[in-house]
Amino acid sequence: MTNSLAAVRVFTKAVLDAAPWDRDPLVVRQPWNERAYALEGHGGRGGRLCFAIMWDNEVVKPFPPLVRAMKMTKAALEAAGHKVIDWKPHRHLEIYKNASIFSADGYEDFKKECEKSGEPLITTMRPEGEEDKLPFVSPFVWTLVGKPRSRSAYELWQLVKEKKGLRKSHLDYWQATVSQTGTGRPVDSIISPVTAYPACPHGLNTDCFYTTLVNAMDYSAGCFPVTIVDPKLDAPAPPHDFYNHEDEALHGIYKPELFENAPVGLQLIGRTQEEEAVIAMTEVVDEALRKYKMELSNK
Repeated sequence: MTNSLAAVRVFTKAVLDAAPWDRDPLVVRQPWNERAYALEGHGGRGGRLCFAIMWDNEVVKPFPPLVRAMKMTKAALEAAGHKVIDWKPHRHLEIYKNASIFSADGYEDFKKECEKSGEPLITTMRPEGEEDKLPFVSPFVWTLVGKPRSRSAYELWQLVKEKKGLRKSHLDYWQATVSQTGTGRPVDSIISPVTAYPACPHGLNTDCFYTTLVNAMDYSAGCFPVTIVDPKLDAPAPPHDFYNHEDEALHGIYKPELFENAPVGLQLIGRTQEEEAVIAMTEVVDEALRKYKMELSNK
């Protein structure tokens, strides 16, 4: 959205200050919350936060640069006095399968809009003539639920019902982390990859579950840059016990020279309608990373 966190805050506040709920009945009537931005529900600005890092979503294992970025972020936060624990995925395959709710019309809406101009429905960003440079990777979600198809009203409502249960289960799981944080609160936020890989070549973006999780659970999230791919630091990892065919295919694609200097970012995940707190906590992480990198460069 922007090239700085400050601009994210300014943009978000400007939109809310314009009272969009007076123009759109679907917009939640929720003005900018300065108390939430001050992290009132998270111990206050300057307080000790507890972050949980989701190192792996158990669908596609992150590439080496992402692992390094998470290690850097953990070290930076601990150096700043915060606590960092591990986040174990909770019912991820069920959530991933339920996310077929987002394509319950079988892409019919997309097709109808494209028909107005006669243009084809774009299914890949891979440039023509470059199909042989990188192998096609079939998304694992197709194995879970098949390719997108039109659902009946009854099928859709069953997905909605299931989603409600999954959201409640995930909320309870998050709440239970209070026993691990040492702050008297559950985990303040989760840090994870945005995708399993750094910025990738066109046509290679097949996995989206790191962010689909956020959409499916209706959480708030913000992305922040950490580093760039360095072939000297990001050597390929040895084969692991692959979760599925997509995990195996993407592991085989990773070559440091292919991704050299590509941006590597992560996301910070907060609770539902916690946008102001997510912006504030992302600022905390960003500041910790800046200080950590500065200290490393001075050694």
